Amino acid sequence: MELVNSIQEIISRRYEGIELAYHFSHLHVLLHLTNSFRSTDPRDKIFALIGMSPAGFDPGIWPEQLAPNYARSVQDVYAAAAKYCIQQTDSLSVLAQFAHTKEAGSTPSRRCFPSWVPRWDLADSTHRISAFSLHREPEGLRNLTEKFNEASKRIKITMDHDAPFRILRVRGMQVDTINICLPTVVSDQAKFHAGVPERHGEYLLKLIPQLYTMSKKHVRHFPRSFNHTFFLVTTAGLTREHRDARIEPRKHYEFIENLAEEWTKCQSAPDDAAAASFASSLLLPHCSDESPFHRQCRHEPDNIQRLACYWDRYIFALQRLMNRRLFITSSGHLGLGPASMMSGDTVAILFGGNVPYILRPLENKQWHFVGECYLDGYMDGEALDNEGENPSNHEWFEMV
Repeated sequence: MELVNSIQEIISRRYEGIELAYHFSHLHVLLHLTNSFRSTDPRDKIFALIGMSPAGFDPGIWPEQLAPNYARSVQDVYAAAAKYCIQQTDSLSVLAQFAHTKEAGSTPSRRCFPSWVPRWDLADSTHRISAFSLHREPEGLRNLTEKFNEASKRIKITMDHDAPFRILRVRGMQVDTINICLPTVVSDQAKFHAGVPERHGEYLLKLIPQLYTMSKKHVRHFPRSFNHTFFLVTTAGLTREHRDARIEPRKHYEFIENLAEEWTKCQSAPDDAAAASFASSLLLPHCSDESPFHRQCRHEPDNIQRLACYWDRYIFALQRLMNRRLFITSSGHLGLGPASMMSGDTVAILFGGNVPYILRPLENKQWHFVGECYLDGYMDGEALDNEGENPSNHEWFEMV
């Protein structure tokens, strides 16, 4: 159904009840909608879309870098498409169309690609950090808008157009370094989408308290309660409906601390029965009068089932945590980043990007692009307040 819905979005000539004269979309929109599609020749992930984008209005004036040419390598075609999208949108949002997982980063084919080029030819096992909305521009073209996050305060991209073809050179600023990386949350994405079976719920039920306890030991900066911070970071600030999680009521996340406390008690229990009882009592809270849900709602028994629903809601919102890892920066901030990130990596704000990015320093002042991240305290342009507005703190990032 996901594929069917994407096809419908591509061919539809109606938007909010209005009949459009045509159904053209910007190329980065088509790439976003067809991210889960497959092609026999990976270059057709680009070439097959040109005729439905503004570049296809007149084949005689197609941009040279996008003209179908099967003598070109996949790497060159994808790099050309990525740079074209960046130039057309004045945004780096196209870089978030594929999360750079540890698996992708370790394959020989990955090393043949510039680190910043999205791998549209590979199946992606992660959800985007950001939520996007599809809208119609005045001239009728459909475009994507990244919602909620404004890490670079909508400062326009500054890009070196004279940089070598396989190098992306843009301006930005360093904001922090990675100190601690917590374990990657590995999950079967197909099972996660199939209604979140009980076995998956048990896995998260044991994992979330561990991550909560480990991160709380090292996090020093959280502008709100740690419960709220942990909730926002593990969900990348989005609800299961892809809305802003910052306005979620406390009751949707305040139980997380209770989970962590119960898990800690079970860890110190003399046998494994307590841990097993802990998991089953939370997944089936009506089975045990000693479940944490019962204890928390002792004076409001009618709310027990509702609290269980909050846990289920939280599970669905955790889809962005899957195949990523939590991290703590040197200054004590909590974040969510790619599975391939490591201690010593840099968090940077790149102008034209609405989220922070993880970069790895290389020789000759070059950088390896690791991927996007969610960093608590930096998602609304805080890095560009005060000293961050000073151009002397900005620098060129040459990504290879």
